[in-house]
Amino acid sequence: MSQAATALRPAGPNAPPAAPIPVHAEEVGAFLDRVGVSSSGGLSDAEAQKRLAEHGKNRLPETKKKSALVRILEQFANPLVLTLLAAAAIAVVVGFTADKDESFLHRFGDAIAILLIVILNAFLGYYQERRAEAALEALQKLSAPNARVRRGGKTVIIAAEDVAPGDILELEAGDSIPADARLVQTISFATEEAALTGESAAAVKDALAPVARDAPLGDRVTMVFTGTSVVRGKGRAVVTATGVSTELGRIGEMIRSVGEQKTPLEERLDRFGSVILRVCLALSAVLLGWGFIRGGRPWHELLLEGVSLAVAAIPEGLPAITTITLALGMQRMARRGAIVRKLPAVETLGAATIIASDKTGTLTQNEMTVRNVYAGGRRYTVTGEGYNPAGALRDEGGAEVVEHSAPLTYLFATVALCNNASLDEDRATGRWNIVGDPTEGALLTLAAKGNYSRESVAPSHAFVHELPFDSDRKRMTVITRDERGREIAHVKGSVDVLLPLCVKFADDKGVRALSEDDRVAIVAEADRMSAAALRVLAICRRVRVSHDEDDIERELTFLGLVGMMDPPRQGVKEAVAECRRAGIRAVMITGDHRLTATAIAKEIGLWDEGDEALSGAELAAMSDEELGRRIMHLRVFARTTAEQKLRLVRAFKAHGHIVAMTGDGVNDAPALREAHIGVAMGRGGTDVARQAADLVLADDNFATIVEAVREGRAIYRNIQKFIFFLLSSNMGLLVAVFVVSFFGKWPPLTPLMILWINLVTNGLPALALGIDPPDPQLMSEAPRPRDEGLLVKRDYLGILYVGAFMGLAAVALYATSEQTEEALLRTRAVAFSLLALSPLFHAWSCRSPVISLFASKPLISLPLLLAVAASAAIHLIALLVPALRPVFRTYAMSSDEWMLLLVLSALIVPAVEIAKLVYRRIRPEVAGPARLTPASKPHG
Repeated sequence: MSQAATALRPAGPNAPPAAPIPVHAEEVGAFLDRVGVSSSGGLSDAEAQKRLAEHGKNRLPETKKKSALVRILEQFANPLVLTLLAAAAIAVVVGFTADKDESFLHRFGDAIAILLIVILNAFLGYYQERRAEAALEALQKLSAPNARVRRGGKTVIIAAEDVAPGDILELEAGDSIPADARLVQTISFATEEAALTGESAAAVKDALAPVARDAPLGDRVTMVFTGTSVVRGKGRAVVTATGVSTELGRIGEMIRSVGEQKTPLEERLDRFGSVILRVCLALSAVLLGWGFIRGGRPWHELLLEGVSLAVAAIPEGLPAITTITLALGMQRMARRGAIVRKLPAVETLGAATIIASDKTGTLTQNEMTVRNVYAGGRRYTVTGEGYNPAGALRDEGGAEVVEHSAPLTYLFATVALCNNASLDEDRATGRWNIVGDPTEGALLTLAAKGNYSRESVAPSHAFVHELPFDSDRKRMTVITRDERGREIAHVKGSVDVLLPLCVKFADDKGVRALSEDDRVAIVAEADRMSAAALRVLAICRRVRVSHDEDDIERELTFLGLVGMMDPPRQGVKEAVAECRRAGIRAVMITGDHRLTATAIAKEIGLWDEGDEALSGAELAAMSDEELGRRIMHLRVFARTTAEQKLRLVRAFKAHGHIVAMTGDGVNDAPALREAHIGVAMGRGGTDVARQAADLVLADDNFATIVEAVREGRAIYRNIQKFIFFLLSSNMGLLVAVFVVSFFGKWPPLTPLMILWINLVTNGLPALALGIDPPDPQLMSEAPRPRDEGLLVKRDYLGILYVGAFMGLAAVALYATSEQTEEALLRTRAVAFSLLALSPLFHAWSCRSPVISLFASKPLISLPLLLAVAASAAIHLIALLVPALRPVFRTYAMSSDEWMLLLVLSALIVPAVEIAKLVYRRIRPEVAGPARLTPASKPHG
């Protein structure tokens, strides 16, 4: 429990024990008596310094960053990389034992090539994983730079980091709150807490209000918190917590405790690398053992064969091609408005089975908007989004209202005048923002849509007096004098408070007495709006006001009702439907109220028959076991805290789900960090959320997530394609090296040859497969199972089949060659080219594991065509340039050797096509990708 949640202890050796009542629930007088602080005098400078020494500066701890050297060294802590380093070390030893008359490049070329690949992959991994550890730094940015406090009976301005527990804060509209504090005085006071609680409406505060001991953060109306700001009124508060002990600091601790999470792709690649390493070590052991048993060969030659086998078994290009493929996918996603902060996250969202979305600012606009108006006994709907005054009123038949009735014009004028907010258009972006209370901003926007903007109304109304909003009165009144000299009271407030004060009713015919039927109709309409999760305000006025202040808000004329809410974002309903078709279960986790959250869930199509909503209080009382049993029946989690959001993400993960968490507030940051992929809002979100996330939506559009899911699935499919291609080609190398090593006279491929094939001739086709166009039906497929490996049994059988075909074709060249040393060296050169060119033909078959390459759409992939042509040309350089022949140990080939080489290389295509045909005959259901039927959707 944070310091803000418990009572502040006065300093000194005789301090009484902590009060059992939480600070937010304690009565003001008792609180001040207990902490021994004067609400007018404040701390003395000496006492403040003493408390600062005891509690520390009011700032969050600095983030400990890893140095660039440490980050680079971490890239080598990988079993495959360590194996390659061992192979390079052996190659160095072999180079020193070789004939000293050979050139340096000839002796150490293998070691240099291996080391260059290892270093290249390390730096690629460094840039891939290099992400700013800025979540905690962003938290610090939310802290106010200065604070206005009472010290020694005077109001002074000090640096926010010098605020101490017990300081008296003087707060007014526009101030950022520097520490958690207990309010002791409030005058029409409200704060904006969306970043901390997830609620879009301003939080009305009251120092004297009774608050339950177990009230959630958003209901602690007697408290203010670091990282929030004052939107109206004035207040005085006693600081109860600073620095890491604040609610914001606790969230920072949660972010720090979560740490880095491996993505499913990283986990699969780790498992995959372990399998390759075990196979490599086992085969190398067999090869070395056989060499020692057979005898007759120097030890350094046996070691060189072991190095060759290790290099052949390890797909050196896999990390680099994976990184480049993900980076290209990242660029495509960025063009769609999804900015990736961690490369594996490009793929992870494609594997998501749960999207746990925050409501405010993610599914909704985080902009209060009037949706319904009731005036003169008629209902109207209001079009337009956010604070943009572009929009209109439509009647119940859907027709736009051009001529406004008298009740509407009165209502527009009143909401424009009884208002302290202002609208502002950002000329650069065209976006409209408000200064002040979001509710008043929504009313100003409504008036502007009715052509009664405050700028057009105010000149004809001189300000006389204001009765500000008060939590007891639940209303606000502004008195103006119109051009005819009449004083008019413009009133807005709660329906249950204002309706009893009304005696007249404005309709199209004028103003008449308010009847009992009118009252019943008004209450029914207010209930209807409330049931739709709208916040309802009554709008009234009184002409010729009495100068008796107690009489100003009596005998009012009822003008109408306005119902407002934070509406769903445009396109979010379609995005939710797309997630459903893709077999992804979307749930809402929000700090807002249950009724509001459920209404939004129903409006956007998130809610199904039989779904349930759970409040934060209910969740707090629920054990992990019960939560685990019920969680897949729960769709809306309302009034949740940062800790509870984190708990829910962990509960979904415990069920084996791949969880994507979206959010925009500080309170979302720990859950964003814990999820497999955190998705933050780039335009309306906080820096904290953005830095904790893996993916940032630049346009704040939930629909962009759907495009990211599509892109992620396409990338994963393409990763499978090029991994199959690389492994099947490597298997050909492995078979050739392994079999040839058992024949003492047959010279095996050198490590440099193998690296050339793996990285140069195979690299470009693998990269082209990584950017193959996506299947249009990807979003009709179920998410892949989490326990499914990168490749399935069918793929491994295909790898063995292709590898055996390629490798044995190379072995056949040795077997049919003259068994002289010169002839066998020429044969090795031909086998080298065979194993380099055969994968270029095979790449075309890798576009689908079961569908014929002749049925591929499009039939010709231009990137693959260019990659194959480029790889062939590069390999020809190694063969045809005389200066490179000693390096690669190649020779000028005859026309017969060229013809044999091309025929053997191309044979892989019919061989794979026959295998695909047989497989389709045995398993006809796999002729196309598996599709979801409504009955088979496991997550929606």
